[in-house]
Amino acid sequence: MDSFMKEPLLWFVVIGVILFTVDNYQSSDPIVVNDAVRNEIVNLWEAQMGSKPVEKDLTALVRRWVREETFYREAIHLGLDREDVIIRRRLIQKLEFIAEDINDGAVTEEDVEMYYESNQKKYRQPIQYSFSHVYFTIKADSELYESRLARGVDWMALGDATLLPREVVEKDKDQVAAILGIEFSNELDNLAVGKWLGPIQSAFGYHLVRMETLKPEIDIPFTAIKKKVVDDFLYDRREVSLEDYYQKLQGFYDIVYE
Repeated sequence: MDSFMKEPLLWFVVIGVILFTVDNYQSSDPIVVNDAVRNEIVNLWEAQMGSKPVEKDLTALVRRWVREETFYREAIHLGLDREDVIIRRRLIQKLEFIAEDINDGAVTEEDVEMYYESNQKKYRQPIQYSFSHVYFTIKADSELYESRLARGVDWMALGDATLLPREVVEKDKDQVAAILGIEFSNELDNLAVGKWLGPIQSAFGYHLVRMETLKPEIDIPFTAIKKKVVDDFLYDRREVSLEDYYQKLQGFYDIVYE
């Protein structure tokens, strides 16, 4: 211990660390409890509880705020905000919210209508397919069912038992794919209306299919989807605003890909 006390270099290092730590703490901004802080605490309490806090509650709330602010600053001082995915995402969200700089109330009817016209493909109702099908698990059974259908046997009486709907009514390709799989939905445009064709493979087995009707693709009227168009317009405008902000920030940061 005596030898340690006599080492001037060690003392120099220890004193340097102490001075650096003290200076670090002393140079930080003081925690100020002013009317603005009290008003914010009162407003938050009122929003949650429906009434303003009494003096006793306000004193306790202020004390808790000071404690939280102290803990927050110490956590930042210790670098606890780094390497934390949740905090990282939250900070990014807050910055994006500030950078969006969007005033939804400034959107005009003309803006939205012009957006609708220039993005017409997004607002088309795709082809709607309605068809009946006979389901079976063994591909070779196709010839048996085809012959029975040709003789006029009721198609509802044919095929293997299944929980699949025997008739699909006015569904687009994506909706059909969700029911019977992509492989099946890709064959829809090869089916002639009013004829039993197949076998067509699905995610479950095989099918003889009769296309009943095809409703062609149509443009959805603006008035029918105005809210969606407004939402899409605002989303795209926010994305443009964020991308512009990102491009401006790139000049301040060196990005190295290793």
